[in-house]
Amino acid sequence: MSYSSIYTFLWSVIRPYKWHYVVMLMAPILSAFYDFANNYAIKLVVDIFSQEGIVTYQALFWPIAMFIGAQISLDVIWRVADIAEWRSEPYVRQSILLKVYDYVQHSPYQFFQNTQSGSITSKIKGILDGYDNFWAAMHHDFTPKFVNTLVLTAVLAIVNLKVCFFMTIWIACFFTVMYRFSMVLDKLSFINSNHRHNIFGLIADNVANIFTVFSFATRKAELKRLDRVIQKDFIPSNIRFYKFNFLSNIVAALLYWVMLISLFLFMIHLRKTGQASSGDLVFVMGVTIKMGWDLWQMIQKMQEFMKNIGDFKSAFDLLKTPQKEADAYSIQEIKVVRPSIVFENVCFSYEPAKPIFSNLSLRIKPGEKVGLVGTSGAGKSTLVSLLLKYFSLNQGRILIDNQDISKFSEDSIREHVAVIPQDILLFHRNILDNILYGNKEAREEEVIKATRVANIHDFIMSLKEQYHTEVGERGIKLSGGQRQRIAIARAILKNAPILVLDEATSSLDAETEQLIQASLNIILNNANVTVLAIAHRLSTLKHMDRIIVLEQGKIVEEGTHNILITHDSVYKKLWEMQKI
Repeated sequence: MSYSSIYTFLWSVIRPYKWHYVVMLMAPILSAFYDFANNYAIKLVVDIFSQEGIVTYQALFWPIAMFIGAQISLDVIWRVADIAEWRSEPYVRQSILLKVYDYVQHSPYQFFQNTQSGSITSKIKGILDGYDNFWAAMHHDFTPKFVNTLVLTAVLAIVNLKVCFFMTIWIACFFTVMYRFSMVLDKLSFINSNHRHNIFGLIADNVANIFTVFSFATRKAELKRLDRVIQKDFIPSNIRFYKFNFLSNIVAALLYWVMLISLFLFMIHLRKTGQASSGDLVFVMGVTIKMGWDLWQMIQKMQEFMKNIGDFKSAFDLLKTPQKEADAYSIQEIKVVRPSIVFENVCFSYEPAKPIFSNLSLRIKPGEKVGLVGTSGAGKSTLVSLLLKYFSLNQGRILIDNQDISKFSEDSIREHVAVIPQDILLFHRNILDNILYGNKEAREEEVIKATRVANIHDFIMSLKEQYHTEVGERGIKLSGGQRQRIAIARAILKNAPILVLDEATSSLDAETEQLIQASLNIILNNANVTVLAIAHRLSTLKHMDRIIVLEQGKIVEEGTHNILITHDSVYKKLWEMQKI
């Protein structure tokens, strides 16, 4: 589901709690009458004391009752709003995070290839912060001050219609001018926020690769690179925002002083000519000073609000990432009984002018073990990515158990495929959680059986906290071979009918490779599992039922290892090169 604007998104999360928000907004609206009651009570007291004769408590009863009643009502209204707040806002924030995260995780694979993870995280936080800033502005800043201004402007008519008319005209001019300034601030803030998200993306990228930074002794170079980016983009946009904000404050101050001085002189004139009482003078000046202060604060908050809205809009771009919604949220689930795989006249390219596959066809029988070999760029990993629906075909079909995978959801396809990649990135959780990722419902004995097959159980038991040992971010506390064996255990536990091995042993030492190969052989001996294995080390494919040789997106050779090395072939050349 996509959202056309910030406000439609906010309404989607607030709607289930709309009456709570009505109660919360009633507090600042009703509170606007507090300043009127407070100042009017003081006016009545001043008028009473200005009259000749003895001042009685009976005469002061209504002003005092109005003053105390306003204070009590104010406290009661806000405490009711507090109750509505704790019964709604935590759940709205929960809904925001879940909706945003769900939208992000349904974004296309290319989005994650092209976007820094730190920038994505920064924008998710920006959306939550955007809601907090928006609601704080509506609840605590704009609504109370705006309604207060309307009420106090209206009640000025009690004293003098000319005063009311003057304040109405001035407020209209004031808001018109300052709103135009705020619109420019909104644009400047949006630009500045984009630069800030990019900076955090750069920082997150460096933190994620901190050991590469350590290894190449490039801490100073990376710091200078970050400094250059900040100097080039972030600081100039920041300064432009501050300068325009400075100009906006000067204009607001001039307008405020024009109003205050003009009104003060006019009220003195009314008092001298007997058109206003002493209480009227106190009331009008008290009200207008309060209005002036509220308006000044409102402009400050409006500028801050427009800055925050600029930040919010920048972060909200995350929810405008194009999605294949019909596929991402499809309810159709594929059922795989006989795990055959068919690539039928497949055409695909990352860029229109550079095709990877042109009418490629390949049939893999249920339970067949097939190896994919070829030089870098031949299309091996792309073929697997298409099977897993990371990308959409330009033409042709891919079938699993004679079912076109384009008609089924991505998750449904991937539930039937276990993948053991070359680079294993584990979650920053314990070993058990990482293994259970293959099957959340697995029993303890099933986990142990999987780890024994993967030759990792004994190592896990040697650890102080055994299966509850934290592996660190991306599994950094473990060696490459240990991470690989945990990935194998996870794949075994998944018990999927199709297994994809993507360079599963290429980066390991010989001893570790033998351990892992022994684990993989157990999987390969399962007649019910169809295996598609990519490997540069051809020795790992010797016992495959069939080996497919790819060159520039085309199948140039296929057969068993023994057949392919008996004649002058591309495979034989690769085999002999690795023997040297």
